[in-house]
Amino acid sequence: MIGSETCWTEMSSFCKAVMGPKEAEESEGRSCRCSPYAGSEVVGADVLTYSHFNLGRKKIGDDLQNVFVRYVKNEASEHDVKIIQDTLAIYFPVSKEAERQSERSGEFQSVDCLICRSAFGALFDLVREGQSDQRLIEAVSTLCASLGFVTPRACRGVIELNIPILTFIIRTTPRALPRTFCGLVLQRSHDPLFCPYDDPRFEWTVSLPARRSSKIIDRESEARNRPLTIAVISEAHIDPLYVANGVADCNEPTCCRKGQIPRTHIYEYSNEEPLIKDGVIKIDNKDMMNLDITTQIRNRTKIKQVDRRNSPPAGFWGDYRNCDTPLWAYDDAIQRVATAHRNVDLVYYMGDSIDHHVWETTYELINEVNAHIIDKMRKEFGNNVLVIPSIGNHESQPTNQFAPSTVRGDKLNTTWLYEGLARKWDFYLTAEAKATVRQMGAFAMRVRPGLRVISVNNNVAFKSNWWLVYDPLDAKRHLDWLVQELHKAELAGDKVHILGHIPPGVHDFTYTWTREYNRIVTRFASTIAGEFTGHTHGDEFKIFYSLENGRPISIAWGAGSVTAYTNFNLNYKIATIDPRTFEPTNFVSFIYNLTEANLTPHRRPRWFQLYDFRSAFGLRDLSPTSLDALVRRMATERNRHLIGLYSKFLLKMSDRRWPYCNDWCKIDNLCRSVVTVLWRRERCEELRRLFWFG
Repeated sequence: MIGSETCWTEMSSFCKAVMGPKEAEESEGRSCRCSPYAGSEVVGADVLTYSHFNLGRKKIGDDLQNVFVRYVKNEASEHDVKIIQDTLAIYFPVSKEAERQSERSGEFQSVDCLICRSAFGALFDLVREGQSDQRLIEAVSTLCASLGFVTPRACRGVIELNIPILTFIIRTTPRALPRTFCGLVLQRSHDPLFCPYDDPRFEWTVSLPARRSSKIIDRESEARNRPLTIAVISEAHIDPLYVANGVADCNEPTCCRKGQIPRTHIYEYSNEEPLIKDGVIKIDNKDMMNLDITTQIRNRTKIKQVDRRNSPPAGFWGDYRNCDTPLWAYDDAIQRVATAHRNVDLVYYMGDSIDHHVWETTYELINEVNAHIIDKMRKEFGNNVLVIPSIGNHESQPTNQFAPSTVRGDKLNTTWLYEGLARKWDFYLTAEAKATVRQMGAFAMRVRPGLRVISVNNNVAFKSNWWLVYDPLDAKRHLDWLVQELHKAELAGDKVHILGHIPPGVHDFTYTWTREYNRIVTRFASTIAGEFTGHTHGDEFKIFYSLENGRPISIAWGAGSVTAYTNFNLNYKIATIDPRTFEPTNFVSFIYNLTEANLTPHRRPRWFQLYDFRSAFGLRDLSPTSLDALVRRMATERNRHLIGLYSKFLLKMSDRRWPYCNDWCKIDNLCRSVVTVLWRRERCEELRRLFWFG
């Protein structure tokens, strides 16, 4: 534990420079106080309040972490409350301003990073002082609600669901730090310095077996030369409480649900002169919050009344706004696939069955929706069509939380989900597959002679999974298992389809996980015949390149979504699979226009073919080499027809997205297709140069 003398030695040069020697000495234990719980590291962010930092003037600063602590303990002064109000007044517009920028400089940490570290630092202090979960829930909920951006109900719901997990991790994990929580949840795809955490526990590697010759099996007689047909479906996001003609522009983050009320006002922020760097300043090489810009922020922020007459009600078949899927819209999609494509051999379901009302999810509703998803598929496709599911990040309770199998406590474990899904999926799974589902939410099965499907639970490596801080090696264990299953397939001469909810390369995974997954794909490229993902709701693909020689080696095909959340048309895809190589030879996507469907609520939507992938892009095959050549053509074509086509398909011709996708939008969409390791963006930047400069 660091004593006050050690803390003062570390901080004295800064405090004396800002306040002068006498005032700095008097402020010891307040303005320059270290947390006693972080070994050699100051837990809270160094955040000073009102100071122009003129060295000749006396300005008193304060550590925001300590302000948060006093607030929760009902010891906050009026000055403390003003500090919190001003800090949060800066946070929202400046953090939104940062999100709109495609690149961020590593020179300054973000406003959100500094505030996050202070808030988590305060939580660490309070937990270790013995504050109860209930006291923390009450205080943090009150603070959240006071901001006015989210309703008190939504604030309390999210906090009540997540506090037990956070406090358990803090109490039981000595190496957990506030900076790790914040670095993960605020992770950005383009900048490793946005909110760095430097936790050595996250640096690990998987062991890969040496390459051996695999069996060569003649599949002519087994396949009978008939291609496999696979229906690929994802992102149901069913809201069992959806109300047609309900409130689609509500006062909560997700709308169209029973009991919600209309939004009465919105906040508009003028950003003609960006304030990102003004929000954080450096003093003695430390990043500090600059609350002197609060007045500028407030002058730019306007509260605008919402005219309810200009806000149409929720559509019958769904809504482009922040609304999930009506039960009947999901049912219609499954009926459509089953009746229009009677030659389907397999169904791949990529997960995310549960709605986005994350503040009021319950075990009961999650179980009911998970059961309906699979029961409806079995009813429509019959007993002869195998359904292979994957778990989405929304299936857990609370959302995004996937605990290691060793965690068994009430409101903590994920065992309830895995055991429930093993029962619901029982008809489709082998005994061995059910056993691994119960253990880790993943399974492997041979679904045809020569073809195995491995359904991975990659949600364990999701940046919003708090349990990553508790045990970073749990994600490694899942990849170790994947290596074992791929090796079995290789030795047997089988090909493999990998199903994983979240695609790699975006900001959702830890860097180590994406790097190691790419090593696995590189090693087993001759065994992996296809990868299938969901999560993004867009219809996209990702190209994997060998980490050994840079050649394109594999493709992960995104499924799209059967939800309109947010601003999408619903879609599903039909994949044609070569009967010998088990590689995809084509994809055909089907959608309906939500605007059109909602004009005739009592008539089923008019589904139509959006594209035939090979025909649309003039491809001979869907090999990684062909897709690599295609993205280069997209980036270099003078009339930009191909890249426009790709964005049209990715955005599923949404009335709310496609017409507004300019050249920046198009190259951003294309850029993501060549990034599969977090922060390794060389190919992306090459495509940008080709696109803009030829």
